[in-house]
Amino acid sequence: MNKTYLKNSAYKAKQSGFTLLEILVALVLGIGILTAAISMQFQHRKGFKQSTNKLAMQTNAKFAFEFIGQSLRSAGSMGCKNGEALTGGKVKTLSGNCQGKVCSAFVSPFDSTNVAFADFRPGYEVKGYEFVGTGMVPNLPGEFTFVSSKLYNDNSDILTVSGGYGEVYELAGRDSGVGFLPVSTGTNLDVTNISDVRLKQFQYGMLASCEGAYFFKITSTDAEIDAGVITWAGGGGNADDNADGLMGDTASTVLGTKSLEFRRAAVVTYFVGDNDNGVPTLYQDVDGVSSRLVDGVEEIHIQYGLSTSPSFKNVADRYVSASVIDAESDPAAVPPVNLWKDVVSVRIGLIMRSIEPVYEDDVLQDKIKLNCVGYTQPAKTDKYMRSTYCADIALRNRLTGSRIAVRDK
Repeated sequence: MNKTYLKNSAYKAKQSGFTLLEILVALVLGIGILTAAISMQFQHRKGFKQSTNKLAMQTNAKFAFEFIGQSLRSAGSMGCKNGEALTGGKVKTLSGNCQGKVCSAFVSPFDSTNVAFADFRPGYEVKGYEFVGTGMVPNLPGEFTFVSSKLYNDNSDILTVSGGYGEVYELAGRDSGVGFLPVSTGTNLDVTNISDVRLKQFQYGMLASCEGAYFFKITSTDAEIDAGVITWAGGGGNADDNADGLMGDTASTVLGTKSLEFRRAAVVTYFVGDNDNGVPTLYQDVDGVSSRLVDGVEEIHIQYGLSTSPSFKNVADRYVSASVIDAESDPAAVPPVNLWKDVVSVRIGLIMRSIEPVYEDDVLQDKIKLNCVGYTQPAKTDKYMRSTYCADIALRNRLTGSRIAVRDK
């Protein structure tokens, strides 16, 4: 046999390709590996999206609790003493616009329930509203103009907190003639030696000492405030306007002649509504001016811890909703019964919702439960993730001193 032919035959055998069967097997294996890789990537992205939204909901819930908790911990702040200490536990109007050692310059009686943004009564520093059936219980004051169909979600509770708000400015005593002018000379509050007083016209102010507290509506212009002069002249007759431009003998007696603190006073309200993008959001309203606070808060539900036993002071006997407190309070009784003054802690339950859709298809989320406040959300079918969070917050200004056993006397 020719040697050249043998060499060529061996060379051709070495250069032969894959068979069709081998190609098909390799193709199937490759597709399987590629499909597994794509599936793993998809599951990883899905899991990452869920975990990211879960973390975002936890973070936003923490922010919501921090904002509300800060307000609750300062609720009823009236200088170095709380409202109960200044009134001796008596929340019924005693004379004029005063309750014990707490007075106001407002035209309306200090215990008027219709003046939402000037309600600084001791015993009402914290007040809640619960949606029951077709409306809120108790009825919302007319001044709550921010509660509208555009903003407010009526399946959530509303919480109001009143008292000192913002920075505290120390003033010299009236007897020294520095800082606070005597009543006989007018209504100027001289704060020229204090820089950056963050107040505006028609907000509310509070003068406080260890002897009493006095609330008024600021009537000086913003330019005058920037110059360090704050006045509270008589208003135009609205319920929350000042009665006159002078403090009067009653307020002078209440505040005494010791050193005073000046501070903004405000009613801060928390409620849930949809923002411009349709995302459920926790809003904070300060004296009628609402601002977007925390996105992703779908519902807020609240219970209030009552301490009615003089034997176990400052310890909640039970947790109830706003409607229960309203039903058991009787302002017409003699003496009046006000359960809001017995609230020593607040239990808040949040249902958080992811800001963006998480699931590819609609998912039935059946009856999400807030066990801490005894609430169950109706079933929802959508692409959003939800989670629940709870927190108990104590009212610091009601956890000091002895409890008053006899109420509203």
